[in-house]
Amino acid sequence: MAGKALRWERRPDDRPHELLEAALKVFAENGYRNTRLDDVAEAAGVTKGTIYHYFDTKEELLLSAIEHYQALAFGRVEGVLQDVHLPASTRIRLLVRKMFSVRAPSSRYLLALLVRAAAHEVRRVHDTWLRDGPVKLWGLIAQLVEEGKDRGEFRPDADGDAGARLLVSGLMLQLIWQQHAAAVPALAIDEDRLIDSTVELFLAGLRSSAPPIAYSSVD
Repeated sequence: MAGKALRWERRPDDRPHELLEAALKVFAENGYRNTRLDDVAEAAGVTKGTIYHYFDTKEELLLSAIEHYQALAFGRVEGVLQDVHLPASTRIRLLVRKMFSVRAPSSRYLLALLVRAAAHEVRRVHDTWLRDGPVKLWGLIAQLVEEGKDRGEFRPDADGDAGARLLVSGLMLQLIWQQHAAAVPALAIDEDRLIDSTVELFLAGLRSSAPPIAYSSVD
């Protein structure tokens, strides 16, 4: 514990940030129901009283940890989104790679926690994560598709919203499933291949050279 305590000799403003990092790891590894604030305190090198100094409940701590995680993730792509000189296809490639190429195991566990358990155990946290995570991401991708359509890079009838939803949710699920590849070998796939190939398939369906979509009604 002595080594951990040294981190807390920094100014107090650093403490919430490091508490959230520790909480993120513990929640991701143990799940919400099985996580005790004592576990988070031990991982952060503080007392449980320190946690209560910043957060009133375990749910509030989880929500703050999720918001912290999402802020870091979307912070990595701000430059890509603002660089309007790049083609829309290039920005989509960079956006998806930066958002999904996170090799920290806790990121995968966190996604699994939110998708499976948190939806039932802490619905408010799960709904917030959906709104500010996946929904926000596919909204950004759909916006880039619209920019590409305006510039003639993508065909005008392309449904960017529907495509972006499938792109984001499909990648998320496949990456979560990689945790189970040892037990079910058919799930295993190189993550770089998965991400890059999925984006290229997505972009191929948007390009103006692709045939228009024919919609049919079912009587």
